[in-house]
Amino acid sequence: MRTPSNMNKSQSVASGLKALLLLCLGLIANAGFAQTPAPKNLSDLFALARQHDAQYLAANSQLQADLETENQSLAALLPNVNLGARLEKQENTYDAFGMSVGASRNPGTYSLVLNQALFRPQAWESHKQGQLIGEIGRLSFKQAEQDLILRLSRAYFDLLSVRDELDNLSLLKAAIAEQLAFAKASFEVGSATITDQQEAQARFDLVVAQELAAENQLAVRQLQLETMVGKPVDALLPLKPETRLNTPTPNNADMWATQARDNNLQAQQAKLAQLVAKAEVNKARYGHLPTLDLTAQMVETEQQIFDGTSGRPFDIGVDSTTIGLVMNVPIFAGGATQSKVKQQAALLEKSLNNRDFAERSAAQNAKAAFLGVQSSLAQVRALETALSSSELALQSNKTAFEVGIRINVDVLNAQQQFNATQRDLSKAKYATLINMLELQAATGQLNATALNEVNSLLTP
Repeated sequence: MRTPSNMNKSQSVASGLKALLLLCLGLIANAGFAQTPAPKNLSDLFALARQHDAQYLAANSQLQADLETENQSLAALLPNVNLGARLEKQENTYDAFGMSVGASRNPGTYSLVLNQALFRPQAWESHKQGQLIGEIGRLSFKQAEQDLILRLSRAYFDLLSVRDELDNLSLLKAAIAEQLAFAKASFEVGSATITDQQEAQARFDLVVAQELAAENQLAVRQLQLETMVGKPVDALLPLKPETRLNTPTPNNADMWATQARDNNLQAQQAKLAQLVAKAEVNKARYGHLPTLDLTAQMVETEQQIFDGTSGRPFDIGVDSTTIGLVMNVPIFAGGATQSKVKQQAALLEKSLNNRDFAERSAAQNAKAAFLGVQSSLAQVRALETALSSSELALQSNKTAFEVGIRINVDVLNAQQQFNATQRDLSKAKYATLINMLELQAATGQLNATALNEVNSLLTP
């Protein structure tokens, strides 16, 4: 017979074992969760792509190089200081008054020279060009960031689209397999013909082939995304099922085209390139003008002089300081200056045409993207209605098949229509989001903030 103390000890031991078991189960569960990679969203992948995408990193390096052009152009307007030194080894022999004297010495010359441009209009134009080139570089880098967002978003939604395709094919295959099994059973008992079984088998084989093709496409799409982000991508967050996509604001193609003419990054670069070309024309014209520089130098020279009285050489040091103005007046350069003016004027005309082309292209791309958004939104609305109708038709055919009004093929057709509508609806939603991003890119508004807005539509 157990005593109360023994019972308490047994309960304590049991409680301890239970707590230990729960602790072990918790550690195992945590380890399992730790090994399972967390799903990635657009913002996470964009942060990775900015660190690993080769095109984006190359654009960043180009920006750093362009910004140095501005510093180099400023250097021509600042003082230029040079330190010079010259050391020599001399062996001299002096003959005088019947005497011959040998001397070995190491004379040296040290100089410090300063030059300051006072009137160099070409240097000022080069400095303006350097600032413009730096600004063009910043816009070009911003363009590279927009391109990265578009490439990443396309790869992301393309991968989601293929996964949706696989999910739909898996559901369709399961439904067809069920109908195939039913057709075989019905044929064995004589309540159905061999045609029903063959039809279901043909549908099943077709879905298997489509599934294999989709799996291959999934591997390719995943590789494309991983190339940009530099790391394996195992799981992606899908769109929220209740996502409602709205029309862009303003809901007018001409207004978006106007914004694109003013704010499109390529159009802005073309405007700045025109200013660079105009400065180049000024530089060519300034070739007719004089230049004025301030120069100053300090020179210390060690010299050796021969004393005719004593017949011996001796060393002396000479220090000199010079300050002056240097003017150069161009008179005739063989017609090169006039030729350069004409050449740069022609290039300026070219830049004007390039700017006009960039602005027109920006407006056209904005309108095309806006129409794409409108079209894909209309498809989403229509497919949402079609999905409800297809689901209702599928249920009706299943019910009618169970009571013998419909045949097996009718159910298979309804199932395929339902799955195809699901697939097309998801693709239309992804196309709408991409068109919206392209519309923002055409108007220079695509950035990380706009990407985060799309990211908020994903399932958390």
